[in-house]
Amino acid sequence: MTEDNHKSTYILLLIGILAVSTAAILIKSALPFASPIAVAFHRLFFSAIIAIFIFVLTKRAEWVPINRSQSGLLVLSGIFLALHFALWTWSLDLVSVNSSVIFATTSPLWVGLLSPLVLKERVPRRFYVGVLFAFMGGLLIAILGNNNGGSSTLPGLLMALFSAWMIAGYLLVGRKVSSQMSTEQYVSIVYSVAALVLAGMMLVIDKGYQTYSPRIYIIFLLLALVPQTLGHTSMNKAMKHLPARIVSLALLFEPVGSSILAILFLKEIPSAVEIAGGILILFGLFFALSAKPNAA
Repeated sequence: MTEDNHKSTYILLLIGILAVSTAAILIKSALPFASPIAVAFHRLFFSAIIAIFIFVLTKRAEWVPINRSQSGLLVLSGIFLALHFALWTWSLDLVSVNSSVIFATTSPLWVGLLSPLVLKERVPRRFYVGVLFAFMGGLLIAILGNNNGGSSTLPGLLMALFSAWMIAGYLLVGRKVSSQMSTEQYVSIVYSVAALVLAGMMLVIDKGYQTYSPRIYIIFLLLALVPQTLGHTSMNKAMKHLPARIVSLALLFEPVGSSILAILFLKEIPSAVEIAGGILILFGLFFALSAKPNAA
């Protein structure tokens, strides 16, 4: 990669992080009027339409034939993405933006743990020390935190944690298959698969489709345009040139941006426990993932 391409890749990654930081407040704005599954479905449904439209209009994005192995990976990636958004959106209905985003952002830990097995990428020894710090921060929030009256705190945090596992799977699978085709083709397929999975979940869990006011549909569309199309697609492009661990490390900036926006627009002030636990988690993530691979 040339120096200019290297810089542009990191700029793409920065744009992606800034864009995804808006997701939590948009979701919180929609949740009083729509179920978590419905919010997740509409986000991916509109994202899939936008992705397909961009793919068709982009002349350089030519369709690459897909073999059976690639098809399986694309479907798996879409399932991981659908489950991530379903679980994370649900967690935002139960706990604060700060705690939910902090737990969901632990995905780099799971990416790092699985990278040696899945991607054959070496992980430094200090990674496991960072895992310990992050684990301590998570326990602090889970045991002493009181995000939403107490009773829903633990389920909400667990959903955010499970969503982190799902996005880790999405990043790992995406790293293997996204380099084999254009980003436009990759996201068109994966977003469509995720939307179909969420549609099925919505029909079962919500027992059908519900219509909403124009304001709520605008929020759904903003979710698709900003954090999904601009955010996740930018990160997918960056992921084609950077290791999965580096892309995951950049996600550490999302809780900061999300928390600031939650304070400004939702008046959600993080508690002392959330701040302390969040600092431990972020420090652990940074410590674990900032070492060079040859330090292993």
